[in-house]
Amino acid sequence: MKRTFLLIALLAQGLAGCTQLTPTEQMIKDLDYLNKKIQRQFDSFTPIVKDNFQSEIATIKSNLSNLKPYEFPCEIMRVLSMLKDGHTELNIGQLKVGFHRLPLLLYNYEGDFRVVGAHENYAELLGAKIVSISDTPIDEVFATLKKRMSADNDKEYLHAGPGYLILTELLACMSITNDPQKARVSFESTNGDLIQKNFEGLTAEEYQNGNWRYARESEPPLYLSNRKDSYWYHWLAKEGVMYVHISRLNNQKGTSSIKKFTSTLFEEVDQKRPFKLIIDVRLNNGGNYNLSRPIVEAIKEREWLNQKGKLWMITGRRTFSAASAMAIFLIKETEVTLIGESGRTHPNQADNNEYMSLPYSDYLIEYTTKIKKHWPERPQLTMIPVDIEILPDFESYRQGRGIVMEYILKQ
Repeated sequence: MKRTFLLIALLAQGLAGCTQLTPTEQMIKDLDYLNKKIQRQFDSFTPIVKDNFQSEIATIKSNLSNLKPYEFPCEIMRVLSMLKDGHTELNIGQLKVGFHRLPLLLYNYEGDFRVVGAHENYAELLGAKIVSISDTPIDEVFATLKKRMSADNDKEYLHAGPGYLILTELLACMSITNDPQKARVSFESTNGDLIQKNFEGLTAEEYQNGNWRYARESEPPLYLSNRKDSYWYHWLAKEGVMYVHISRLNNQKGTSSIKKFTSTLFEEVDQKRPFKLIIDVRLNNGGNYNLSRPIVEAIKEREWLNQKGKLWMITGRRTFSAASAMAIFLIKETEVTLIGESGRTHPNQADNNEYMSLPYSDYLIEYTTKIKKHWPERPQLTMIPVDIEILPDFESYRQGRGIVMEYILKQ
């Protein structure tokens, strides 16, 4: 009996060995799965992009033997960008991809990539501008990166680009560097000095757990004062202004629903009768736009509040998806004034998105499954325009100033 069980076990191991896929075969399976999902479920107003996608998938499959392992996710990122949809992407910075990082936090201010955060042993770089990576000027690096990014409009590049520029394997994929875990970067300091650093890429854990230093020299402005709660409000008694911050249009676990939050908020609004109501969605990257309807309806019910100069919405380059739909609701149905920076959403494109995990690499991919024209009266738009544009600048960030709020409060 023991011999029988042993023979069965050995046979099972042998069969498992026969069916085990090679790395190349696994990549082919992932690509086939991705293409099948896109062809069946991806929705677009320009169907030809799906044909182009399928053709490029075939090209990638024919070249797999020449790819280095870290180049495979780069190719998936690139081919998804061909669908020309900001909701459809592989976020190549996700942990499952495993790319290494430079110990920097970047932000694009007025066309410059500034170091706004760094591990403490690179604190001298705080506030510096990137000049080049290896011998490639930063503008050329950024132009190369944009060709691989999924985007609805140019604001996506400003929002997500800084995070991608610190991924060492991605820099190697773009032929900016030769080593996928090293990078030589040149900076111009705030004093105008040229600084050159050779970096070793860090794992995501090493990056996250480093001792961070930041370029901001004072307390953060109001909109950054509470990063824990997805929705909250603050009464500015001196100014007679109600400030509402919504960073996600999903009901947050452990707290009131957005509907209940709205009820509580407007009970206080009715009591305080503010001179201005400010709704800030500049950090909001989406959710369920239907959850914004109670706020929109509550404003419409209050004629004394729904007036030009009283009702404001702040948007920014991060503003996306459901938050942009909320902005459209307010533009079309109320007397809101939009201020700040236009967001990264096309107003007449994605309406619903889903996620897939590739069967072998386990990369998580987001993709659009339903499209809708939220603003069909403005078909030419690629982004939602603001009434008053106030772009972020480094000096205001460094000083901890909220320049958009400053403007509104002076009106």
